[in-house]
Amino acid sequence: MGKKTDNLNMYSSKGINVHDYHEFSSIEELENYALENDKFSIRFDRNKDYYGLPFYTYEKENYSDQERYEYFSKIIAEAKSMKCTLLVSNGHKYDEKEICNFVIRMSKNGDFTLEWSTKKVTLREMYEYKTTCLVGNVSNDYKDMKWIRKEDNPLTIENIDAIISWVCNLNIYDKSIEATLYPMKVGVRKEKIVCWQID
Repeated sequence: MGKKTDNLNMYSSKGINVHDYHEFSSIEELENYALENDKFSIRFDRNKDYYGLPFYTYEKENYSDQERYEYFSKIIAEAKSMKCTLLVSNGHKYDEKEICNFVIRMSKNGDFTLEWSTKKVTLREMYEYKTTCLVGNVSNDYKDMKWIRKEDNPLTIENIDAIISWVCNLNIYDKSIEATLYPMKVGVRKEKIVCWQID
């Protein structure tokens, strides 16, 4: 089992909302998943050296049956050559509906740094655009906090409150938490925030 898949298993067991995900290693598994899911992401995974591994997306409308098979075949061959499994998730189908991708880090005393992007892209792609940052403490008023590029990715105070409340409820400190906020309930636990990674 790959490290990212193992992490998602751990998050899920702790009651943290994640998108539906599976670990695959064969083209048959990808093909069967494609029959049930029109859009999904394919992330390479392994137990070590797992940062910066290849990442692909699939959208049914862009491929004929033959093209899909060839696309999946190349991915499987590349994964095997890199000794990787494939972490497949249906979260990609919600990208166009997301409010924002975000990364937040909070200390036990309530100090936090929140960075986000409102671009309708995968979290991995958000750094290709200008992000917005908010630095402060949960006990402070937002107007007294430090804002960086506030106008580039406008969020309502209600959305920021939702993110801060979610992180406070996790009781996870001094770690970078990567997640996405949606306008509707999604994921295995049907909540508005889905977690991708905790480092």
